[in-house]
Amino acid sequence: MQGQRTFTAVRAFVNVIYYAVALLALVVVILKSMAFVMGSSELTDTTRQLTVNFDVKAFPPKDTLPPQLIYGSLKNAALEKKQDMFTLRTTARSPLGIYSFIITVLGAIAVVTGMGWLRKIFRDTSEKVPFLAINAIRIRNIGLLLIAADAARLIGYFIFNRMTNPYFTPYFQQLVDVGNSFWMGLLLLALAVVYKRGVEIYQENQLTI
Repeated sequence: MQGQRTFTAVRAFVNVIYYAVALLALVVVILKSMAFVMGSSELTDTTRQLTVNFDVKAFPPKDTLPPQLIYGSLKNAALEKKQDMFTLRTTARSPLGIYSFIITVLGAIAVVTGMGWLRKIFRDTSEKVPFLAINAIRIRNIGLLLIAADAARLIGYFIFNRMTNPYFTPYFQQLVDVGNSFWMGLLLLALAVVYKRGVEIYQENQLTI
């Protein structure tokens, strides 16, 4: 059947993605570890040193000058040049470097764990047994993991700003993307509830056969 072939293809694709993500996470952690072991404790030459980088937005006193606009061939659009965007560079052995290493390791573990749950959902689901109670738990866990990821980003945002702003002028904040994982996690939590109800209905139907 067409639906079964599609499901089998998606399951194979998820398996491939899982191993690719696991390998990539391992490589990233190894590279971060090497940078930490081999890196310097002082920042001397950013063109040759391995550095840990953070995108930040500065908040200097309000500029009274008009924005710098770069016009192209379009009559109704222009580029606005921003003067308040920076890249904060630091060494791997600095407090921020250690913070980055911890966040990277935790992120790698979270991604591999979430992909592992997704892989098991497809692995254990079949045409004969489409609903399993354990899959409802796995969907719920993935949703909680996504919500926790956004919470960790938010906590990391405040930690980063507290660690850096006392030493720089002007005041700045780290650029982070927060919110998408939270809403996706809530959607999966709702899906887990619906799926769990589907499991209950499926089990009731199996008992009446």
